[in-house]
Amino acid sequence: MSAGKSDVAHPHDLLVRNVLADTQLVADLLQNYLEPELVSMLELDSLKRDAGDSVSSNLSKSDGDLRYSARFKGNGGELRVLLLIEHQSRPDRLMSFRMLDYVCAVYREQVSGLKKGKRFPYPLAVVLHHGESPWKKIPPMRELIDTAPGVEDDILRVPIRLIDAATMSLDELRGHPMVCALLDSLQSASTGRLSERLTRIFGRLGNIHEEERRNAWSMALSKYYAAVQGKNQQSVDTLYQALKTLNGIREAKKMTVTIADGWREEGIAIGEARGEARGEVRGEVKSMLIVLESRFGAVPAGIQKKLTAMRDGRRIENAIKLAATCQSLKEFQKAL
Repeated sequence: MSAGKSDVAHPHDLLVRNVLADTQLVADLLQNYLEPELVSMLELDSLKRDAGDSVSSNLSKSDGDLRYSARFKGNGGELRVLLLIEHQSRPDRLMSFRMLDYVCAVYREQVSGLKKGKRFPYPLAVVLHHGESPWKKIPPMRELIDTAPGVEDDILRVPIRLIDAATMSLDELRGHPMVCALLDSLQSASTGRLSERLTRIFGRLGNIHEEERRNAWSMALSKYYAAVQGKNQQSVDTLYQALKTLNGIREAKKMTVTIADGWREEGIAIGEARGEARGEVRGEVKSMLIVLESRFGAVPAGIQKKLTAMRDGRRIENAIKLAATCQSLKEFQKAL
């Protein structure tokens, strides 16, 4: 499969794998979306990426699990956890079997080094699902195997937890801004609303003050958007508007030009971002309001009136940056 086709065929998988390469974001995902009783048993600070797993930038690894290891609390590092995270765009009735197969594959790798008296690490599987419809239940292995009355039916069981982005409302998205942006992006793409929500999604990164990380995640989201929506002029323009709200005009233009240049190298005819030339004040105000609402809730009419009255380009750019980085609506209003 060519790199271009892979980008289109598996953009969701690539985004998930790139974001969850950061173990701090994995810990945040578990902390906010698994049951507290389970999370309280895990030493999340010990979470690390399994050396046997890797992220492929060209999606040559288009399936399989993300592997991590951790420890149970209060056991001196003796009781280990094998954490598997699998991303799914649609329900799969054989998911329990697939996760069992993954666990057995990892155990096969470890068996030669398993010393006498030692045991395999405890397996815990997490399925991150998004799609048009919720995934109500992952069928356990006992529902996939013929059994007779009285026969033990809790067999070949791997503990599986389901995180279903398809069921989440905006109010239920919580935790690190990039984890929220990931879940929001997957859900929006599945419902065909990624373009209209893109400014809100990028606005979530306004609370990330480390510029290098913010830019890297912005670029990951930009590539995801283009892979889902297509590499064309409209994608460049939409990305420009969303990036401008987060990073300001200068940085947004630099990033969109970089993206467009990469597409030209693939033989795709793309002009430069045209958003700045259009100078659509109404669109810029709308973008700012979307970001403010996603961060702080309803925006007072007084702030809306001030934004609508703006005409100076530099003042508008400063307000866009402020909307993405301020700590409160009060701070935003005071700085206008």
